[in-house]
Parts: sequence; C-alpha cells; structure tokens
Amino acid sequence: MTDLKTKSLKSRLRNGETVTGIFITEFRTPNMGVLLDAAGYDFAIFDMEHCSFTNQDLSAMVPGFRGCKCQPMVRVPAVRREFFQSVLDCGITGIVVPVVESPEQVQEAVAMMKYPPLGKRGLSFCCPHTQFQEQDRDSYTSEANDNLLLVTQIETSTALDRLDEILSVPGIDVAFVGNMDLSLSLGKPNNLAEGPIHDAVQHILRVAKSKGIYGGGNFVRPELVEQFYEDGLRFISLDSDVERFGVGLKLGMQTVKLGLNDKKMESIPIKPRVLSATVNSSATAMP
Repeated sequence: MTDLKTKSLKSRLRNGETVTGIFITEFRTPNMGVLLDAAGYDFAIFDMEHCSFTNQDLSAMVPGFRGCKCQPMVRVPAVRREFFQSVLDCGITGIVVPVVESPEQVQEAVAMMKYPPLGKRGLSFCCPHTQFQEQDRDSYTSEANDNLLLVTQIETSTALDRLDEILSVPGIDVAFVGNMDLSLSLGKPNNLAEGPIHDAVQHILRVAKSKGIYGGGNFVRPELVEQFYEDGLRFISLDSDVERFGVGLKLGMQTVKLGLNDKKMESIPIKPRVLSATVNSSATAMP
C-alpha cells in the first residue's frame, strides 16, 4: 500500500477535504487507477457485493493505483473474515460494508479490519499491501489501524430504526446512505429532493455528523451535493463505471445526431469510387 500516513483517504478527510469517487462494477483493466487518477477521482470502490469481481481481478488492478491520488477500495459481500483478509492484503485503502443493520455487524467489521490489539486481522508481509517488503511490525500495524477507512452502508428500515446504536460503535469512518435500497425498504419513491427519503438521508447524515462520522452517498446532482454538504456529506460517489460510460456513449451519439439534424430529411446519394486494374501497354513482357 502507498504511504498510509500521508496519502490515505482518512487523512485527507481529517484534513477537511471532501473526496469524490466511483463504483467499479464491470470494467477490468490494469490501467484503471491511472485512468481515474487522470480524471481527478479520489477513490474507486470495486463492487464485490453485486458484481463478479474476484481476488484475481483485484490482484491485477490494484497495483495500478500505486503512486496515484485515486485510491482503491472494495465493497465486500458480507461481514466475513474471508471477504476481508485477502482484499486488505491486496493493498486496498478501505472497505465498504453493505446492509449494516446492527451494532454487532459493525463490531465484527472493525475487528476484521484492524490488527491486534484493536482487532483480529492476521499479519503477513509477503503480500502486495506491503509491496512484499519487510516492515517494522508495530509501526506498520499501528499506521494501518489508524488509516484504513471503514464505510458502513445505511440502507434499510431496520438500520434507520437502529441508527443511533449502529453509529455509536467506535471504528466507523463513513456512514454511506444507500438511498436506492432504503427507498425500496421503506416502500417510498426514491426522491432525494423532498419527501420521506430526502428526510431520511438528511437524518442519517446529521446523526453521523453529530458523532464525528463523515457522511457519504451516491449523489450526482449539484444541488443535492450542496444541500447535503451542510449535513455532513464529505464522501461522494458519482454512480458507477457502467453508468458514466453509458452517459458518455449517449452524449456522443446525441452530439453526432444534433450535427446531422438539418441533413436528416435530405437524401444525397454518394457514388462509390470504383477501382479498376490498368495495364501499362509499354511494359516489357517477361521472357
């Protein structure tokens, strides 16, 4: 992992920065980190909850983030040791835990993210997170414990009911609102501008802020970012790679069609050029 002390997302959040990133759900390239870094993204979350990424996929892509401002994270499928240990040792800088509904889930996630004495993460220096270099054990584990980012997703009615209990557990860095699943769980329209989901998002962010936890969410519209910023939003996801790619494809097609708009009623045949072989009559025949 890159310099935990000076380049971690957590240290940037502590310094008052707002970080912006994206979920990676489909595309696989060793240049993902460089591409996102060039576009100005601060983090990339590889989605292993909904998508088919494997540890082998991560081992091919995470090294490409070294030296980049943009940092790799993983959304794990569930709170289980086998989902935490290997991805952390791959060199990521944080974990997103979906569907958090109890304080016990948070306690277990914290324990699996942190080395003893704060947790029960196993230690190995023969993995990419140390760039395969021997480290001072106590210094390294202390820095890792202090700088790895834990993001908990609040996205069900149960989580909303137990919000104060959940966010009171030490170790949470970001409370990320999963508004799509939350609206489904509550049986309400996913309207972030007004109404019950807007109010629920605002409530989650404000409770998190009161406990010193950064607010997070998947917000693209500028007016929502501006509004929720006042409520504690500091960790912002801009949809996913597929959604951004789709938007770019549609925009390109719309631009071309706009340029062709005045010509669409015209039918101007273009006569293709026919190439024919010619014989040089002056050429000397071969004997």
